[in-house]
Amino acid sequence: MRRWSTLIVVAMLAGAVAVPAPAIGKAAPPDPVRAVQKQLRHGHGVRLSELIVSSYRNKPFGRTRSQVQLSPSGPVAYDSFTHYLVLSDLIPDAPETAMHNSLAEMDWDDITHVGGVTYLHALPGYLPDGKAWIRLKPDRFYDDAFSSQPIDVFDARMLRTVLRGVTGKAVSGGYAYQGVVTHGQLGTAKGRWAKNKISWRLWTDAKGLPTRLRTTIIAPGDLDSDTTLDTRFRDWGFPLVVTAPPADQVIDERDLPK
Repeated sequence: MRRWSTLIVVAMLAGAVAVPAPAIGKAAPPDPVRAVQKQLRHGHGVRLSELIVSSYRNKPFGRTRSQVQLSPSGPVAYDSFTHYLVLSDLIPDAPETAMHNSLAEMDWDDITHVGGVTYLHALPGYLPDGKAWIRLKPDRFYDDAFSSQPIDVFDARMLRTVLRGVTGKAVSGGYAYQGVVTHGQLGTAKGRWAKNKISWRLWTDAKGLPTRLRTTIIAPGDLDSDTTLDTRFRDWGFPLVVTAPPADQVIDERDLPK
């Protein structure tokens, strides 16, 4: 009897060893949308560095560095500096833009946007003595002029649309995603423009926070001048409160010298 009991125990142990352990799947990449939403807090900031390149001559024509103040509703203020290449370097005999003409052919923009008001730093000597900043007329264009990206990583709906059905690939330091989306899917265009495509790649850190976004706006039809925007994100969550320029250094745009 003891022999049979021993055989039964041995058989049970052998069976237990033979049963494979449940496979442990790889952890899913952290959700970039949730990662960004956690950073949307009063007094939080993020720094951006952006390069704009046109396939025409394959030359960069704009570099922007910004620090953006965040809130639960998204970006609310920013300081931004953009340097433009001289337009004639890109398109010979092209006229300067009206904006640059009005600002003594500036090839840079230094902008502070806070409290819904936009301030543009002027060239030295262009404004009356003591004035250094122009208070621009209200224009919603400036609400998010710290970036020219067609994909807004701060917009949860837009970011979810972009990432829908896309699986992140593990890379050094985080994850990488890529795909193609239309302006119509993003909700940024209607009619015939809605089908125009944007090729994109997004890199995140190990927590899911965007570190780089590279998009190529594909020119429609026979045009051969695609535009690529390459944005780097860093210092998510650093303390930031953007302040307006000193009031005595500000002049309204309507009061500019004629």
